[in-house]
Amino acid sequence: MGPGRAHLLLLAALLLLAFGLQASGLVSQSLWRDEVDAVRFARRPLAALLETFRTPGQNGPLYYLLLRPWLDLAGRGEFALRFFSTFFGVLAVALTARLGRRLFPARPAIGLLAALLAATAPYLVWYGQEGKMYTLVVVLVLLSMERYLAALQRGGWRRWLAYVMCTSLLFYVHLTAVLVVPAQALTFLFLGREVQRERWKGWLASLAALTVPYLPLLAWQWPMLRAGGETGYAFVPLREMVLSLLTSYSLGVVEHGAPWALAPFVALLLAVVLGLGSARRSRAVLLCWLLVPVAGFFLVTLLRPMYTSRYLIFVLPAYLLLLAVGLVAVARQSRLLAGGLLVGLLALNGWGLWLQARTPLKTDFRAATAYLGERLAPGDLVLFQIPYGRHSFEYYRSQQGAQARGAPPGQVGFRLMLPLVAGGGAPAYAWAEGPYTNAGMTPEEAARQMATLTEGYRGVWLVATEVPLWDERGLVQAWLEDHARRRQEEHFVRVDLYYYRFP
Repeated sequence: MGPGRAHLLLLAALLLLAFGLQASGLVSQSLWRDEVDAVRFARRPLAALLETFRTPGQNGPLYYLLLRPWLDLAGRGEFALRFFSTFFGVLAVALTARLGRRLFPARPAIGLLAALLAATAPYLVWYGQEGKMYTLVVVLVLLSMERYLAALQRGGWRRWLAYVMCTSLLFYVHLTAVLVVPAQALTFLFLGREVQRERWKGWLASLAALTVPYLPLLAWQWPMLRAGGETGYAFVPLREMVLSLLTSYSLGVVEHGAPWALAPFVALLLAVVLGLGSARRSRAVLLCWLLVPVAGFFLVTLLRPMYTSRYLIFVLPAYLLLLAVGLVAVARQSRLLAGGLLVGLLALNGWGLWLQARTPLKTDFRAATAYLGERLAPGDLVLFQIPYGRHSFEYYRSQQGAQARGAPPGQVGFRLMLPLVAGGGAPAYAWAEGPYTNAGMTPEEAARQMATLTEGYRGVWLVATEVPLWDERGLVQAWLEDHARRRQEEHFVRVDLYYYRFP
């Protein structure tokens, strides 16, 4: 068997492994509000969806446009929504191997090692099981980087055009991905005078072309950044941001307080930074890709705090490729040590995957909706605190209503809510949004609003989720405790149900 065929067989095995890990947990947890939003936004009228491409504050309109026909084809259930992400999550593993071969043609093991780490990376597996745009972001940045390097190495207008197209699409899948462009521009300085002399025209033309698709976004982003204001995120210092990214990208989304587990990851990064191994320019490219967006994003958060590790997921392939470079570099000194480090990384990946599979993290509106649907009676008001919970409740109400009628759950339509709605053919129910009290509302004002909202109802079901975002003093529930009798309560992951009956 030739080396090329063996390489393909190993890569195919890694893709099967990635698919198995990602597809096995697609419906293990309920959709959380961002995933329900993905269905809502994709199902907007086409004209309204296209309008979001030039509407201030809209992030990821291209993802929703691509998701729309998939939902029409596959249905709108949990599995169908998340499988769209799984496809791109598996594709990201193949593209990681391809980029590794592009960067290190003399060391094909680097691409395969990086693909192995990507296939088992808890963070990538998690977002391969979430109905959002993050694995698509990873795929597009891998394509962008690969075509960029190919254009720098071999030239040709087709390669430059492919780079500009992939990068332009990236802007409209997630806004923060634009930070990969400064990293790419900086790598031009590390590629030697010969490349700079031969490719500077195409390089400048491509960067100029990238400003065109980004101008509509910049038109509203810059005034928003300058204005600042509340974002719902706390400011995160750079040291904490770096530690958070290192922990998430190494160990997954479950916080388990084991800093010693980062030791093999840090050791391999140090091996790269200290210059072990060859291909100095390729290592510099990866370090730019990893560090420049993080530094740029931190500067953005100085103006407008909005840090969460998933916003920088497009640097994850650079991190995994650097780990693979470190493994190969260590192997040149000691294969036994490199083998031990690889076993340690895979063991930690397995640990992270096990924790993610065993730990309920997402708001369990699936179970909460089923519980409430069996007990909701005429004359009851459903009060959502925060109001966003209504969308998750209505999604599962329509799904469960259709299942009760025997319809395939994946084919259930998602119905936008009206003041009196019937989910999936279920009886209509009355709902209201809990008052927003965090803007300085007094208890007396909250009491007047609650009296108006509940007038004429015999009981209230309070659906409480992420309440501090809306009512951190708990004025709404305090009013219900004072004016009604609590008859039932049930608690699910990140959502609590309380039933109050008026005298």
